[in-house]
Parts: sequence; structure tokens; C-alpha cells
Amino acid sequence: MTAKQSKSPLGDLGVSQRFRGKQGFRNLNNLKLFSNIWRFYDDGFRAMTVGRKLWVVILIKIFIIFFILKLFFFPNFLNSRFQSDAEKGDYVREQLIIRE
Repeated sequence: MTAKQSKSPLGDLGVSQRFRGKQGFRNLNNLKLFSNIWRFYDDGFRAMTVGRKLWVVILIKIFIIFFILKLFFFPNFLNSRFQSDAEKGDYVREQLIIRE
């Protein structure tokens, strides 16, 4: 057998070596990795019983914290005091930079 015809125990690596230089297999491995991660979490969430109720409670709490409390306890301070964007910008600049 000549050098071109010799058989490797790993098979013909000519094709894979050609694509490896162009990062073809690296992208394929990334896709497999993301699909495996997606399947892992998808199967886990499907198999949950108590966990679903806990996630619903967590999402309700996040909604209350970020939307309901913001409306009542965090009013839009700049819009209530200033009319134009330049006045708002001057106030913020003053508070951040010039403040003593």
C-alpha cells in the first residue's frame, strides 16, 4: 500500500480535517450542545409537579415587585418636575457630577 492508500484505525480523516480548518464541526458541536441543554431543561420542566406551582408563585411575585410596586412607590420623578429633556439632563448631571 502506498501512503495515500494506507488505512488508519480511525478511518478516513481527510474529510474531517478539511472541515475542521473551516470550523464546520465546531459549529455543529455548538448546535448539539444547545439542543442537549434545551432537551435537558425541557424534560425537567415537563416532569415537574410541585415545581410548576413554585414557578408560578415566583413569577407572580416578580410581577408584583416590578410592576405593581413600581406604580405606587416609585413615581416618575423627572417627568413630574421637569418639562424638557435638557432640564432633565441638567438635573441628572448635577446630581451625578457636581453634587457635593
